[in-house]
Amino acid sequence: MTGKHVVTGATGLVGAALVLELLARTDDEVVCLVRPGRKTGPDEKLRTALAKAAHEYGAFGLEIDKRCTVVAADLGKPRLGVEDLHGVTEFWHSAADLRYEDRHWEALRDTNVEGTRHALDLAAAAGVTTFNHISTAYVAGRTDGEIAEVRMDGVATNNRYEDSKIGGERLVAEATAFATRTFRPSVVIGHSRTYALCGGQSGLYGIQRRLSQFRRALGALGSAEDLATPMRVRVEEPARVNLVPVDLVVADAVSVSQSSSTAAVFHLTHPDPMRVGPGLALMFEKAGLARPVHTDDVDGFTQLEREFDRKIEFYGSYMTGHKRFDQANLVDAIGEPALRSWRFDLVELANYLDWYSAAQAR
Repeated sequence: MTGKHVVTGATGLVGAALVLELLARTDDEVVCLVRPGRKTGPDEKLRTALAKAAHEYGAFGLEIDKRCTVVAADLGKPRLGVEDLHGVTEFWHSAADLRYEDRHWEALRDTNVEGTRHALDLAAAAGVTTFNHISTAYVAGRTDGEIAEVRMDGVATNNRYEDSKIGGERLVAEATAFATRTFRPSVVIGHSRTYALCGGQSGLYGIQRRLSQFRRALGALGSAEDLATPMRVRVEEPARVNLVPVDLVVADAVSVSQSSSTAAVFHLTHPDPMRVGPGLALMFEKAGLARPVHTDDVDGFTQLEREFDRKIEFYGSYMTGHKRFDQANLVDAIGEPALRSWRFDLVELANYLDWYSAAQAR
């Protein structure tokens, strides 16, 4: 007997990879709730996104046309504006607004909190068995040290994005119509084998883009001596940045869904994250810049350093502190998570950065 999965955010970074994973590992129907584009309908929007992801990730031969159906939806509407959705086994809510600034708070609340409320209401009406919520490991906010796989309430946060995801998680935890799971990935990057990324942005590439922009600004305004002068950046050299490939994130999420675990929260993170110092040094080198100097004192920053600091403000909060994400629930559920077997070092980081550079040049 086959089941039925419903996925929101199916054209996004995690959502597209999740749909492909469900097609590869189940015989189930996958219903994708898609907001129509400005110039394209929901069906064309989804087919284009999944075809690209399948090509970039090497996921050929999947029954996208046969087992994927598309329903127009809108996070801003009650029950997402969807009617007559029945026989659903699992609901996967991955759609989200990733902005973080105070000025976007109303939109963040509407999408990440109220949109989650509408998704939960639709799931209840559809009679789902389990509601799977894609959140973020950074609902931990400014909490340092060991981070347990538990509900996060009352923590100090770094930005409005974290506030909105905490609000969404709270609604999921309080739902009673079905079982719920909350998955918390850390910083999602491209595919673990092809390095490609489809359907969204990654914080890793966001920083690299800023570095390239900074390099161009120095080239236009400065001299060879300026390019050779180390830039000061406000990060903690021994801190660790937790990066995870999108394919392994969804692989572990689906494995949990196929397990007998009744746990409510799962950290989809890497157990041995890279130190910020060596990683950032490589990123500067790839951008044609000198190895940076790490500091927490911004008083002596040049105008360009201040501008760079401002542009990486969002990423900076994930390059400080010493968070260690516990994975007891994840390991108990599936034994050997794919994320725990993935090795990430400077060689792999270079592969990701080279893919990004090539993609930008195309």
